[in-house]
Amino acid sequence: MEPRFRRLTREDFALLSDWFSRPHVEPWWCEPFDVGSLEKNYGLAVDGLDPTELFIIEMGDNPIGFIQRYLIDENPSWKSSLAPTGEHERAVGIDYLIGDENFTGMGLGPQIIDAFVGSTWQRYMGASEIVVAVQQANRRSWRALEKAGFERTWSGDLESDDPSDAGPSFVYVRRST
Repeated sequence: MEPRFRRLTREDFALLSDWFSRPHVEPWWCEPFDVGSLEKNYGLAVDGLDPTELFIIEMGDNPIGFIQRYLIDENPSWKSSLAPTGEHERAVGIDYLIGDENFTGMGLGPQIIDAFVGSTWQRYMGASEIVVAVQQANRRSWRALEKAGFERTWSGDLESDDPSDAGPSFVYVRRST
């Protein structure tokens, strides 16, 4: 079964709230997860007023996770945080999670990431690379990236206003072929 990606809607905020609060997600997705905060953080993107693209990951009829992508050049704060990790011109960033723990530990992470990378190359044909920062302690996440063809290009402490990204991190890159 192949993963599908459907656009996030406001009707999904309750689902995101539930997923963000789960013990296997909360340490890595460090943001308020009440519906009001989700509206503040994601409402503009849902309305198309923020260029970040937000998706629910589905396997069959099951919504199992969340994934997003954005042009790093359109996010000056994040680009500044990534500056010590190297040049990332024409790069796309992605963030992801499997919210339903019943779908973790099955090898779906690399499959989901790889499928999303394929759609991202189609969406952003001029992109040179896809960049992901992941907490060093989040072994499941960085192993999924490695299995999906990403290469670790940097290790160190990121300075970021976003607590999900600050601290000991790895940066992984998958370059356009």
